[in-house]
Amino acid sequence: MTNNLHSTLNLNVKKTLRFITFISLSLISLLATTRTTLADTVSITADMSPEIIAEYEQQLASESWPEMHTKLALMDNPYAKSYKVLKKKLKSEAAPGERKRLMTHEESIFMAKKMRFDYCQASVSFFVDFAQRAFDLSTAEQKPLSKDQLMTGNGVAYPFTEAEKNNPATRPPQIALTLGWKYKGQGHARAEEFLATCLAIPVELYYKEDK
Repeated sequence: MTNNLHSTLNLNVKKTLRFITFISLSLISLLATTRTTLADTVSITADMSPEIIAEYEQQLASESWPEMHTKLALMDNPYAKSYKVLKKKLKSEAAPGERKRLMTHEESIFMAKKMRFDYCQASVSFFVDFAQRAFDLSTAEQKPLSKDQLMTGNGVAYPFTEAEKNNPATRPPQIALTLGWKYKGQGHARAEEFLATCLAIPVELYYKEDK
């Protein structure tokens, strides 16, 4: 009887250890998945300095429109105030006979980020409108339009060209079309994701060395 009791206890202990191991591995897997998901999530403010983030939040909050997509489309560029300060600084530090001094690499990067925000913000409304149009026309009962038909005639070549992908003016509309088709009918709710994706365009595309 004693041997049977020991056997039963050992069996229960083994089952408990297996259960604990299973739970532990499941938690580790869940945490890893969560970290991967968070790492892959794009953010509008990911490439902004703390000062620009504060300005972005202030400008966003100052918009009285209830819809986020409208706030994003109409808010002031968060780089605008610092841009004005920089322009005055460049003029005040100009060498005799010069209109302004040349910008440093860091200042040129700042200018590139401002320009990128301008281009991406200008495409927010286009993204929202196209996402709705893509849904309406691709699901129409009479003669629904295909993806190729809807993606054509929007100011950029389709299929997308490498030249326009590397053009600062046409890369944002390409992204707007891609995400607009992906999120057909969800543009209003996906505007933040669009802007964040657009702002993830390498800043080098907008960079110009001051000469």
